[in-house]
Amino acid sequence: MELRFNYDYIIVSKLGQWAEELPDTIDFLDYWYNLFLSETKIYIDEPDSGTLASFWINRWKSNFEEYADKYTPKQGQGFSGEERSWFAQYAQYLVYELQTPSKDICSLYGRAMFEWLMKHYNKFHCFGTNLFMDYFIEEWGLPPGVTKPYRVVNC
Repeated sequence: MELRFNYDYIIVSKLGQWAEELPDTIDFLDYWYNLFLSETKIYIDEPDSGTLASFWINRWKSNFEEYADKYTPKQGQGFSGEERSWFAQYAQYLVYELQTPSKDICSLYGRAMFEWLMKHYNKFHCFGTNLFMDYFIEEWGLPPGVTKPYRVVNC
C-alpha cells in the first residue's frame, strides 16, 4: 500500500515552531484541536493539495486564524514553548503513524485525547515515536481500518 501521508520533517519542524511561538495566554489545546479539524491543516497534510512546506509559519497561522476558519484564540493555559512544540510534533506523528487525516483523528478521539497527550508530556517527551505509539494505541486504540502503526517516523 502506498502511504497517503509521507513523513515530512519540514512540516513537523514548522508545526513545532508555530506552536512554540503562540502566546502563553491562549487555550493551547483548544487552538490545536481546532487547527486539526480545519481545512488549513488538511491542506498542509494532503500531498495532492500541494503542501505548504515552503511557506513560513505565519502564513499557516494567518490562513487558520484569519482567512480559512475565522478561529479566535480563547484565553486559557498556554503551556511552555517547549511543551507546545513537542505537542505539535507528536500530534503530527499521529497523522503519519496512523495514516489518518487530522480531522478524522479529532473526530474519533476528541479533544480529550489532546488533553491526555499534554498531560503525559513528562513521560512522552523523552520517548521516541515508536514507544509513544505503543502507549497511544494501548490507551486509545487504532482508527477503523488501521491494523497497526506504519512506523514511518522511526525516531
